[in-house]
Amino acid sequence: MARPKRTASPSRTAAPVAEPKKRRWVGPAVGLALLAGVVALVVFDPPPPGIEFPSMGNQHIASVSDPHVPYNSSPPSSGPHVGLLAQWGIVAEEPLPPELWVHNLEDGGIVITYDCPDGCPEFVDGLRRFAEGRVVVTPYQGIVDPDGNPHRGAAVAWTRVYYFDELTDDVVSEIETFISLYEGIDHHAG
Repeated sequence: MARPKRTASPSRTAAPVAEPKKRRWVGPAVGLALLAGVVALVVFDPPPPGIEFPSMGNQHIASVSDPHVPYNSSPPSSGPHVGLLAQWGIVAEEPLPPELWVHNLEDGGIVITYDCPDGCPEFVDGLRRFAEGRVVVTPYQGIVDPDGNPHRGAAVAWTRVYYFDELTDDVVSEIETFISLYEGIDHHAG
């Protein structure tokens, strides 16, 4: 026997379910927010201090007087050097040969150079604060940026140079940032 078809009574009918509204704006809004965040990071996060130079490699030479290709930055930030290191944490009175301290850069050190042909004891005294850890301070004649502008001082790491002329609070802060970013990074090939 066939069962009779049941019909729903008016009191038992389910209320119509509203279809969810399509939220087409969510994806583009999230994408726009992410893009705004990236732009803000770029705009409000300044680049690291210094100018980057192409690496000249890690060629070892027998002595500081051996002929080699000219360095591509002044002061040198990579390239030919002897297998010895300049003493860490010193303020040299006489210029150390770059062929010596470029090895310090390769080993993750920082070299701060200054060029004061007529003497600048206050400037050098200001640089002494940085001569600790893996930092060397030395005179260097001819600190010149890529545009040919001479400078009084430069902080040097492997392939990077930060040029400066005075030791204002802003410059000291930039040198400290430079040291914290680049000190301790080993640059030996292989």
